[in-house]
Amino acid sequence: MQFDLRYAGLNPAMEQRLRLATTALAAHRMQARASEWDGTRCDIVAADPTDAYGRRVLDIARRRGTPALEIGPTTALYEPGANVARLTRALHELLLRVSGNARAPSVHASTTVPLAQHANMPALVRLALDPALAGIDVEARSQEVRSQNVVVWLLPSTGRVLSATVSDQLRARERLAVKEWSFTPITERQRAAPLGEVNASLDAFLLQGAWQARAELPPFPGNEVGLSDWPDLGSAAALVEALKVVQVLQRSRSSAAVIARRCGLAQRDVDACLWAFKAAGLLENTAPATVTVPAAVMVAANRGGLLSRLAAHFGLSRP
Repeated sequence: MQFDLRYAGLNPAMEQRLRLATTALAAHRMQARASEWDGTRCDIVAADPTDAYGRRVLDIARRRGTPALEIGPTTALYEPGANVARLTRALHELLLRVSGNARAPSVHASTTVPLAQHANMPALVRLALDPALAGIDVEARSQEVRSQNVVVWLLPSTGRVLSATVSDQLRARERLAVKEWSFTPITERQRAAPLGEVNASLDAFLLQGAWQARAELPPFPGNEVGLSDWPDLGSAAALVEALKVVQVLQRSRSSAAVIARRCGLAQRDVDACLWAFKAAGLLENTAPATVTVPAAVMVAANRGGLLSRLAAHFGLSRP
């Protein structure tokens, strides 16, 4: 079934993002066509409530009973950090309601792991498996050598990672395989004074971090998973291996072993992609599974695994 979406009162940049989000709905096996409002009936309306024309279109939509998505300066979907992936999620949820197939979100379904084990896992694995962190905006703080902290904000609500400096973000990305991290929910008071202005795609941040640490991460659970959203790869788009994994998951749910075989990739490369996608809230599980973190991995995580990461970066480590 193809949905007709009409938009009104949006600036050119938002129109472009909306069109991209509409195209990205294909990852949900949905087809949608976005075009400017022309007064005729449609399945869904997207408009800016602060714009006079957009407000008028929203009024017409309400009278007709047409579902509407408000995208304006007073809404979270209009924030500079709100990316195409988040807009796609909002459209997907609204279209599910329109089609009568609404269901409880399963994007953040957790793999079954005893909670006591989370604190002893690499930071990336904790983000992927700990239900207390699923979909929550958090301040992530890592203790580095020489008592220096690196702090970033991980914002699933907007699909962004925020930091005070570029170097903070790079250092944080390099340390996702260690366990010395604390994650604290961001308060409304903190939001009033953001950590900094350096922001990037959260999906790309997690993927690049996982890729650098792939020699140190545990195997991904063996259950089949599906892709619930199109990853915002951003600066990680050059990772051809990740694109291959996405292509397989677009076609069908698969296990890590099946994906590796279909793509001709090393198992650890696929595992790294799946851990990143899971941590970003992009995977749906078909069945619960447990994960075991080998002692060797935990030792490497505790000491930072610098040599392992360097070897992985230059392709010298063994799969």
